[in-house]
Amino acid sequence: MQLVVSPHLEPEDVDALRRAADHPLEILRTIAARSLDDIEDVLTRDRLNALAWLAATNRLEIKLALRVDSHGSIRRGIFHEKIGIFSDNLDNSIAFSGSANETAGGLVENFESIKVFCSWRNEIERVVEESNNFDALWSNSTPGLRIFEFSEISRDLIDRFRDPNKPPLGIDSSIVTRTIQPTSFTEPKGLNLRQYQKDAIAKWGKANGRGIFAMATGSGKTITALSLACRVAEKNKPFVLIVVCPFINLCQQWIREVRAFGPQPVACFGNVNDWYLRVDEAYQRLATKLSKAEVLVVTNSTFISDSFQQKIRQKLEAKNTHHMLIADEVHNLGAERIQTSLPEEIQLRLGLSATPERYKDPIGTQAVLEYFGGIIFEYSLANAINDQRLCRYRYHPIPVELSSDESDSYLELTKKLSRLFPNKDNNEELSPAAMSLLIKRARLIAGAINKISALDKVISNNRASIKKAIFYCGDGQTTDAITSEDVRQIQAVAHILGEKHGLRVRTFTYRETPSEREEILRDLSSGFLDGIVAIRCLDEGIDLPDLRVGFLLASSANPRQFIQRRGRLLRMADGKDKAEIYDFFVCPPESGDTEDAKNFNIERALFARELSRIIDFCETAENGPEALAELQGLRAKYNLLSK
Repeated sequence: MQLVVSPHLEPEDVDALRRAADHPLEILRTIAARSLDDIEDVLTRDRLNALAWLAATNRLEIKLALRVDSHGSIRRGIFHEKIGIFSDNLDNSIAFSGSANETAGGLVENFESIKVFCSWRNEIERVVEESNNFDALWSNSTPGLRIFEFSEISRDLIDRFRDPNKPPLGIDSSIVTRTIQPTSFTEPKGLNLRQYQKDAIAKWGKANGRGIFAMATGSGKTITALSLACRVAEKNKPFVLIVVCPFINLCQQWIREVRAFGPQPVACFGNVNDWYLRVDEAYQRLATKLSKAEVLVVTNSTFISDSFQQKIRQKLEAKNTHHMLIADEVHNLGAERIQTSLPEEIQLRLGLSATPERYKDPIGTQAVLEYFGGIIFEYSLANAINDQRLCRYRYHPIPVELSSDESDSYLELTKKLSRLFPNKDNNEELSPAAMSLLIKRARLIAGAINKISALDKVISNNRASIKKAIFYCGDGQTTDAITSEDVRQIQAVAHILGEKHGLRVRTFTYRETPSEREEILRDLSSGFLDGIVAIRCLDEGIDLPDLRVGFLLASSANPRQFIQRRGRLLRMADGKDKAEIYDFFVCPPESGDTEDAKNFNIERALFARELSRIIDFCETAENGPEALAELQGLRAKYNLLSK
């Protein structure tokens, strides 16, 4: 088989390839490794196993095609032509042109076609034409493209998918030409760290190998951490890096990034049988010097499990391997159950988070700071925007009033809470009754009925610009604007977006399977979907740089939530110069009785909670002063001008 394929290039990939015009293969290797991980999400293991066996037996040749401009410089865009020729040993040939998209959208929604020509059906001219086109492509003679020989590198990259015990039908396992040895842990060629990333690494070294990087979402925490780990691994052999993340999707992103640095990480999550023995194999490779460094990527839940704790402590007790621990979204490790699982034997520790402090949990925050060595480097959102690491954004606060019934319910809940907290300075733990009331009140605010009509108005005024959007909803009930039924807010939002405005959206919740989630994200990235309607599943961890518009219909009191959500929207992407953020906040109803001191204070407290988030958004927004000025009247009414 001869394949000509084309990787997706990010803007920084093009820059790196242009700088390395005379020796681009190492950079292409890194890009292809990243692309392979996307392929792994789509193809089954059996198909990847078949490709790997073809490569290992010299039955697969691969070349890469890159777009070039009139001066021969590499440019963005992919070689997207779909042609192929199949031939047998009797000189019969079939040629095809086009393809059918095998996503749900492609099969159900799209109208597509594929043309097939057979040499024995008086279509020999079309077969010859497609064959000549492929020959020109293979020999680097097609205008607008530059072709690179990639068979050797691709064999290295896909050999990890080859199951030695399952050769495809017709392949003799004895003719495998070579065995791929594990690669070392090194920075990809062409990687250029920014000065602030170098400063962070230097400060960690001066802090004796411990510390937390408080870096804005999207500012390159992962690359900074892996570059640091590479340097540590070079001086500490054999070396094991343990990366701990709160969610599987975040683990998968780390695995993709790690592979670009060489190692093939062990994914420690899911069924224990899927990773338990692979951890032993990783340490065996180190012991037999088949590799210099191994990486374990583990979810928080697996990390605290008895099976993982027992396994890793056995390895630490052996004291024949250097270990380093990197904790992404490190604030999550302040939870009481996780604190006790942090191994004191690991001396090299790095925490990463845009928001290291735990909300209303000083004890958990202190535990995280003490274990990891405190915050040693900070890189704020304002820094990232000024340095063009994150894009600019415009912020639109949308005031929403509670309905009459909602106002009565809010007042009643607050009165009940006030009886449970007679002393404002009471720092005792919340009782179950108080917690229940707080949750009910928060859901009432998050699911305010008028948010749906306010969203409807914003969409009507901006319909043409609603592309690659995300809608964050609450998990409570509201009224469907179309059916007038009581439904979850996420359902009401998805319904009005699709039925009234014709937007192609899908919900993204815990109910979707991992494969369904991957499909949703691919459809959003390709433009097939206009938006995603989510609750909390996209708060941390998922990298969606193409997001252009965000609608915040529900926000918790925890600042971490809106900081993470804003970070998702500000990732840089090709053709994206800024993001738009619409924040729907609840303000006290105009009919509020300001003469009633008790009611006034309740209303003031409600608006003050929302105002804290609004001010934070305005501080770094392109239109921040104008957005804040729109609320001048409300702030004056509730004596919050100094806030």
